[in-house]
Amino acid sequence: MNKANNTPNDSYGISRIDCERQNAHAWRVSLRRHGKRHVKNFTDKKHGGSDLALKSAKQYRDQLVQEHPPISRKEFCNIKRRHNKSGITGVYTYRKTYTLKDGTVKESWYWEANWPDVNGESVSKAFPVNRFGEERARQMAVDARERGMQTVNGTFWAAERADLVIQNAANFT
Repeated sequence: MNKANNTPNDSYGISRIDCERQNAHAWRVSLRRHGKRHVKNFTDKKHGGSDLALKSAKQYRDQLVQEHPPISRKEFCNIKRRHNKSGITGVYTYRKTYTLKDGTVKESWYWEANWPDVNGESVSKAFPVNRFGEERARQMAVDARERGMQTVNGTFWAAERADLVIQNAANFT
């Protein structure tokens, strides 16, 4: 294998298996798409050596990525998590407690919206229930989330290398 020509994208979803004890030498393509795992090994012996096995693995990986593109950032952000209690992804309620100088403990409730910015950093906006009332604060959080999600694009951060693989494959076809 010529490591000088390999970019980080060349190895996306591909790993090397070298086990002398079992005489196993292969390149493995392993990708997960929408909950399904796609795995295939390309043995050196069957493909005529390590370099040819790697070439076959890359071709298979590129085809797999085109047939099963990575999840978009927007899709990922809209997956409802099991701990979601509001029923709306990225919108939740929370409470802040604080102690006054006289020792009295007070609490304030908030509805908060959360979404990623263009750099993938978390953005949040909170709306106090004390100030707006329960329903209005909730609706303001929902509206803020919807506005924020309009700016979200691209693929989920863990799959950004796959986007580059797709672009590179398109350039060579």
